[in-house]
Amino acid sequence: MRKTIMVCTALCTLLFISTIPAYATPTIDAVWAFIDNRAPDDIFGFTGLRLNLTVKAIETVPDLTGPGSGATVVSSNPGFPFPTPRNVPLNAVYPIIGGAEFTRILALTGVSQFPNVTGTYTFTVTNTSSESAVSTSHILDKPEVIPLPTNLAFNNNSTTPHFTFIDPDPTPDNTGLVRRYQVEIYDNSKTNIFQSDVLLTPEFDVPFGILEEGNTYYFRANSLDIDITENPNNPLLTRRLENRAMEYATLQTAVPEPSTMLLLGSGLIGLAGFARKKFFKK
Repeated sequence: MRKTIMVCTALCTLLFISTIPAYATPTIDAVWAFIDNRAPDDIFGFTGLRLNLTVKAIETVPDLTGPGSGATVVSSNPGFPFPTPRNVPLNAVYPIIGGAEFTRILALTGVSQFPNVTGTYTFTVTNTSSESAVSTSHILDKPEVIPLPTNLAFNNNSTTPHFTFIDPDPTPDNTGLVRRYQVEIYDNSKTNIFQSDVLLTPEFDVPFGILEEGNTYYFRANSLDIDITENPNNPLLTRRLENRAMEYATLQTAVPEPSTMLLLGSGLIGLAGFARKKFFKK
């Protein structure tokens, strides 16, 4: 009897332990600090000249979005025009499996504030178990205002269109910067569903499987200034992002007309009949 009680007690203890969540210290995957030039029709309502501060963290056990979790940032510049530590809220637009992205977009009054926002930014990310990770951004020291992309266009409204735009001034003022491009796609709930690699030219072919027929999508054309003077061994160029300008275009993908579907169906039936006839002849 005593042995049975001991075995039951051990099993209960193991069961209790297995229900306790195992948390892991967060790992900061990337940090960004750059100047944004955002269009008047920004779908998120952040317009004009901005300072974008973003940190992305991951964990083996996701607990970065519950009570007590969050992110803060501190500037190295004593003339920084905003109080710090500054809370960096969760960015729900970019859902991350096993992690979270936090973004603070601060409005600037103009280029006169550039000297006050240069420097580095140190981010602290804390999970629900009060475990923290700290990382510092690259040096933001070449702020410029990139002109907004223009002439955003699609060659058709299929699910795989060719998307193009124009950079009015593709040469950065600072010789330490290079101009690159990127395309992002948002669904009708304004959730990011796709982000291209860094592009050499302002054009992009949408891959098959990203868009669905009969839906509305928002395309964001990004012009990027990358600092080539620091972290040359870092393969992720966007982590050295200094400046960005963005503009949006809306795409309503087409739904095949009933006559087209009927024609396609008839063709498939015909092919099936032909194949069946050949089979029986054999």
